[in-house]
Amino acid sequence: LPGRAPGAALGGIGGAAGSQAGGMPIRIDRQRTSKKRLIMHWDFPVFRKADLSEGDASETVAALPDRALDRGAAFAYVAGDDPRPLLVLRECEYCVGSEVALLSRTQENDRTLLMAQWFHCVKLPNDVLRDDHPFRKLFDEKNPAHLVLANADGSDPLPLSGAQSQKDLWQRMGAVLAGAYTKDPERAAKAQYRLLAQLDHLDMREDELKSQLDLRIEKDGPASPKVRKLRNELEKIRTERAKALADEEKIVDLGVLEKAPEDEAAGIGSK
Repeated sequence: LPGRAPGAALGGIGGAAGSQAGGMPIRIDRQRTSKKRLIMHWDFPVFRKADLSEGDASETVAALPDRALDRGAAFAYVAGDDPRPLLVLRECEYCVGSEVALLSRTQENDRTLLMAQWFHCVKLPNDVLRDDHPFRKLFDEKNPAHLVLANADGSDPLPLSGAQSQKDLWQRMGAVLAGAYTKDPERAAKAQYRLLAQLDHLDMREDELKSQLDLRIEKDGPASPKVRKLRNELEKIRTERAKALADEEKIVDLGVLEKAPEDEAAGIGSK
């Protein structure tokens, strides 16, 4: 949609992993390939009245953007054509530019980040709570949540305060994902987490071999048997990484659960 811009890392998948006794987090030294997978991808929707046609049943161009869209239209606008369930984060005056309502400051966030890849993650500014903001009705009028998890059409919303425990967050994220995909997101997250450890090992081994290769070329020349051996080992590392990445593609493809035709006809989920 016009006005959109493309839109962070997980803790121990088991829940207890990622922190030591006493609550101190165990820092995992992620390598470059893993780091690329542990990034939040946010969408920042900006409402433009031209995006709604004159024939829109719920809102008219003439009336916008002077008042809030109805709830169904607001969810439809922020969802766009992305079929994934929604994770909507509302910034406040104290957390502008951060994800503290989603990510822990004291524990590893790997699990949260891995699960987030199966959501359409949307970040909205604090002024979304203005009565006339187009997206105001995404949030409860009296007790607006900091986070809202919902199906792509806005149905079955799960509001979160931003002060929730990681356990509660993961349970709610898992519940939404389980209803949106054909494969088990918890099993997929665990498998991908194990794969990240393999990728970390391959990155470190590759860096070590490259350093050895540079030294050996300098000492023995580029045609020496030891240089050829190191180059062969490097090629094996790259082959292993390619296989791991191919395995990852299968792991993260959960398969979107298609809505039943009778549900679409009945307009289930539109409120």
